[in-house]
Amino acid sequence: MARLRLDHALLSRVLREAELQRTRLGTRSEEARAVLGEALRYFADYAHEHHHPREDLLYARLAKVRPDLADQLRGLGREHAAEATRARALVASLNALPDERPPVRSLARFARELQAYIDATRAHMRHEERAVFYAGIEPALPDEDWQALCSEVVPDDPLEDAAQLKRRYPRLATALAEPIREVSGTAVDLPTATDPGTRSLVALKDGADELVETYTELLDEGLALLRHNVASIWGAPTALDAVDALPDVGRRSYQFASRCVTAPTRVVLDCATRMVMPFVAGRATASDE
Repeated sequence: MARLRLDHALLSRVLREAELQRTRLGTRSEEARAVLGEALRYFADYAHEHHHPREDLLYARLAKVRPDLADQLRGLGREHAAEATRARALVASLNALPDERPPVRSLARFARELQAYIDATRAHMRHEERAVFYAGIEPALPDEDWQALCSEVVPDDPLEDAAQLKRRYPRLATALAEPIREVSGTAVDLPTATDPGTRSLVALKDGADELVETYTELLDEGLALLRHNVASIWGAPTALDAVDALPDVGRRSYQFASRCVTAPTRVVLDCATRMVMPFVAGRATASDE
């Protein structure tokens, strides 16, 4: 479990770097594409070829002793396959871009596909961490299962070894070693157009995509919560235990209801800000002139 948790922490670093390089596609296209190429290769080589199979081995054994998690674990396995397919498609899209002066529309499309992959991967990892990694499932598996899992020969994350990282992913290693000087940008930073109206429309499109992702995640959380609440009540050994479980059911339901309000609202407000900013920036530039 410690191994998987560390993997997620390191994967998150690369996701953050990929998101940052995405915002540089318009201003430093060649450099950003070089780093993104290695980041995507890292996802394909390690995350999808070694990390996810390691998780799948755990989930297969865990499903046998935790039937209440079986549906979620199967869903996580399906997401692994979908993420791997999306990563391969991104590699193909990046390689298909011409070396010099790639079309603005092609860059913008790739940037949207990349952000969708990043968002989906983050949502997937949050789901895993909530349902498995930090849910105290260790006692559910007997020692022989853990021994069998640990005996599987799976390479460790190259991000743990600076020399290996620099040898295999030199540009990514250099980017990760730099101090954080920027906050990940938004679609406004992409070179979809120079006029404020078009940039605002792109921000609207990205905001709509993010809103769909948010509602998809909330739906997934809601179904998982429903299963958990039902199991807490109907799985109680006595009626008194079922009554005792009600406060926790209410607390979890309230927290989820709050997220259903705040998460979409945050996305909408952020989208509105991104839509307005091109006009504000344009007005400020005109005033300076």
